[in-house]
Amino acid sequence: MTIVNQTGESKKSKGNSNNGSIRKRSSGNWELRWYGPVGLDGKSKRLSQIFKGTKKQATAKLRDLLKDVDDNKHVDKSKETASRLMSRFMKGHVAKECSLRTAQGYQGYIERYIDRYIGSIPYQQLTGEHIDELYEFMMVERGLSNTTIIQLHRIIHKAFAWAIKRKLISWNPADGATPPKKRQHEVKIWDVPTIHKFLEVSQDTRFGDVYKFALSTGMRRSEIAGLKWKSVDLPEGDGEKGSLSVVSTLHRLKGHGLKDQEPKTKGSWRSIRFSSKTVNLLRAVRGTQLLQRNEYGPLWQDTGYVFTHPNGTPLIPDQITQDFASLIKRFDLPHLTFHGLRHAFATLALKKNISPKIVSHALGHSKIGITMDLYSHVIPDMQDELADAVADVLTG
Repeated sequence: MTIVNQTGESKKSKGNSNNGSIRKRSSGNWELRWYGPVGLDGKSKRLSQIFKGTKKQATAKLRDLLKDVDDNKHVDKSKETASRLMSRFMKGHVAKECSLRTAQGYQGYIERYIDRYIGSIPYQQLTGEHIDELYEFMMVERGLSNTTIIQLHRIIHKAFAWAIKRKLISWNPADGATPPKKRQHEVKIWDVPTIHKFLEVSQDTRFGDVYKFALSTGMRRSEIAGLKWKSVDLPEGDGEKGSLSVVSTLHRLKGHGLKDQEPKTKGSWRSIRFSSKTVNLLRAVRGTQLLQRNEYGPLWQDTGYVFTHPNGTPLIPDQITQDFASLIKRFDLPHLTFHGLRHAFATLALKKNISPKIVSHALGHSKIGITMDLYSHVIPDMQDELADAVADVLTG
């Protein structure tokens, strides 16, 4: 430990070679000098800082600086910008620890918001106020959702936490910012007659089987596009249920084309049981593929995917979404996104009193709380049936 005496000069404590001193430059201006931590070359660099204030305040500041060195919390001054720090974060952490899809998502947020609005600020001078001003601009001027701002906040906080571990900065400016609270939106789904109408009008379209399969399993778009026959267990007998394993997803990534990737979370790795009707659907899909294989001959590509184009190549996920939106508009159906089919699966299951835990597993949610938050609109109906069930037992 280093001790600074009353005159501003420091004394070495036993076992420590760090020295600190104060030199008056002019009235109210002091030069603080001390040694930084030992570098890789075994030497300590002499550091200095100009401080404005009283001698007592300068002495207290020097003590803090020396304590940072003793506690291994010292960071060198840097004029590097926030954009430069984000670039280092992407290369030093995200590229190594995250999937390509996640990395591209991070990069998009950094380019659109950080680089453009606060990227030129030296990262050691970035404050919570700077970040809050950015959030306000995004919300008021750009009309962006709370969800978008919250995700940006997570990226900023994660980047600076990474920087702290590498002693590039001693504090996290994101801790001083206040992102908006996440809003709970009621999930919109179709009623059963609308679902039946949609299945009827989409039956003979190029993605009709995909839509029916999505409603039957609740799988995500990327999971359906990435499903391969080797992960599907189809029974031979009639009327039997089948199963599949969700072990891969398919995404179209900028600069990389279609890429197979592992499911993002542990909960997304799961097995799904499906009905005999879905078994028949997949048998029909496989039969169609065999016919297409014969028709295309050597031009047919054996990619192993369940849902493919006629030549065997995998589906492009974005095309599924675009085709779905086109159908909704063409047949004047209530607005819904393709992801709404997943919501419909979950809501219908919960209304049939299927355990939320079972539904959560089928959806691949990491926690049952996510399922309950998303589908809280179903809970009141379930509670009414629960109350009746208990009353029946008590009066029986």
